[in-house]
Amino acid sequence: MKFLEFIKKELKEEKIVSATIKVIEAILFVSIVSIIIYTIYELIVTISQGFIVEVVGLVGNAFLLIVLLEIFQSIVDFGKGRGRSVIYVMDATISFLLREIIIEIFTGTSNYQTLLTYAGVILAIAVGRFLITSEKKGERKGYEQF
Repeated sequence: MKFLEFIKKELKEEKIVSATIKVIEAILFVSIVSIIIYTIYELIVTISQGFIVEVVGLVGNAFLLIVLLEIFQSIVDFGKGRGRSVIYVMDATISFLLREIIIEIFTGTSNYQTLLTYAGVILAIAVGRFLITSEKKGERKGYEQF
C-alpha cells in the first residue's frame, strides 16, 4: 500500500510524459544525425561510381531527413505545451508522401493510380492544414469565425 502511494506521489503524469518526450527526442536526434552521416557517406561513394546512378537514394535520404525534422519539431512543441504539433505532423506527412512520389517516379515503378492516390491525400491534408492555419490566424486577430 505504501509502495503505491509512493509511486503516485513520485511519478506524476507530467513527469512520465516529459520523460517519454525526452526519450523520443533523443531517438529522433540520433536518427537525424545517422541519416546525415549516411547521406554524406553515400555521396562520397557515389561520386566515384557515377553520380547519376544514386541520385534517387540521395533525394530519398534528403526527404527522409525533412520528415524526421518535421516530426522532431512536432515532438519538441508537444513537450513545451504548444498546440502546433498537429500542423507539424501534417507537414511531415506531406513531405513523406512527396518523397514517395519522387522515389517512384525516379525508379520508374509508379502507376497513375498510385500517384493520383498520393495526390489526393496530399490535397486533403493541404486543405486541412490551410483551414487549421487560417482559423488560428483569425483567432489571433480577433475575427469571428463562421
